[in-house]
Amino acid sequence: MKRDYYEVLGVGKEATLDEIKKAYRRLAMQFHPDQNPGNKEAEEKFKEAAEAYAILSDSEKRQRYDQYGFKGAQGSGAGGFQFDPNQFTDFQDIFGSFFGGGGIFADLFGGGGRRRSGSGERGSDLQYNLRISFKEALFGVEDKEIDIPRQDACGECKGTGCAAGTSPQTCPNCRGNGQVAVRQGFLQMAVTCPRCEGRGSIILSPCNTCRGAGRIGKRTKVRFRIPAGVDRGQRLRLKGEGEAGMGGGGRGDLFVLFEVEEDPLYERDGLDLHRKLEVPWALLVLGGEFPVETPYGKESIKIAKGTPADKVIKISNAGVPRIQASGRGDLYLHVRVAVPTKLSSQEEALVRQLLNPGGANGEAREEEGFLAKVFGSSDKGKKKKKR
Repeated sequence: MKRDYYEVLGVGKEATLDEIKKAYRRLAMQFHPDQNPGNKEAEEKFKEAAEAYAILSDSEKRQRYDQYGFKGAQGSGAGGFQFDPNQFTDFQDIFGSFFGGGGIFADLFGGGGRRRSGSGERGSDLQYNLRISFKEALFGVEDKEIDIPRQDACGECKGTGCAAGTSPQTCPNCRGNGQVAVRQGFLQMAVTCPRCEGRGSIILSPCNTCRGAGRIGKRTKVRFRIPAGVDRGQRLRLKGEGEAGMGGGGRGDLFVLFEVEEDPLYERDGLDLHRKLEVPWALLVLGGEFPVETPYGKESIKIAKGTPADKVIKISNAGVPRIQASGRGDLYLHVRVAVPTKLSSQEEALVRQLLNPGGANGEAREEEGFLAKVFGSSDKGKKKKKR
């Protein structure tokens, strides 16, 4: 015996249309054949839920069902409910949240076909890995040229794929829809037309150059600007520089992925730059001005008296430019001691004297010498030697 439609959906007789839709969506997800392959019982429950929804979602059919039961809902002369998917006009609304508004139910029940004739298909996006120098990444390049292989529109047929004087014809198999209906059990599905491959049109007289494809492969030079401040792993989108579309469709985009070479002097950290700076030890002790080469020219920095060897000095606005914004990061100088490797006899004698600040009597001073400040060694805390 047939079950009451309200009972099938699990709703009361006062249920709103939204409540009926939600109940049907839940049952459809639970018993859909794709979720239960080979399960006849689930298939019957799916049909039962679909029948209940078909009646209760239609205000006139629901009214007749409430008054006269199953016979009233079927109408005069009806020989029982026939599962006809075409009667549902809002399947995408019913199944959208579960199937993402597309997929099987976008093409299921003959409601998802789309014509692709006329405007054609958009071309594919491309990616080009570009290796650039550290200097190019820092300062940018106004006119960079690369050579890429891609599919371009055929010059002979202007991308139509047709021989001169001819044009594409509507596909007789799908009548221009790009899809044809097929049945699988009780379901009717729309699939891509095998003759026109979904384009909705066919070419009877193909172009001799591209053989009807409308595109030919060739190498093309592309010119563009690299903005100052790009970093490795970043991509630059060049709109309309991808492959040409099929059937005269628009071009895809070209994405340039940057690979930046290492620099022997500078190390990048976001918008900041770091480098080692060797300073003569005497200047660290006495202090003074010291010239420094930056990416933007020479600058003079001030070395304070008694500067330790591990000091970090910042030069503001001497780092990496901000892309599409004003200003730059900072440059950090990591101070290192420049130790001479060759000394004259006189220089060596002076250094030995500095290392023995006690003088001729050999008495060492307790205060820390300036060499100790530079090289980090300290005699503080040591007791004087008794003679």
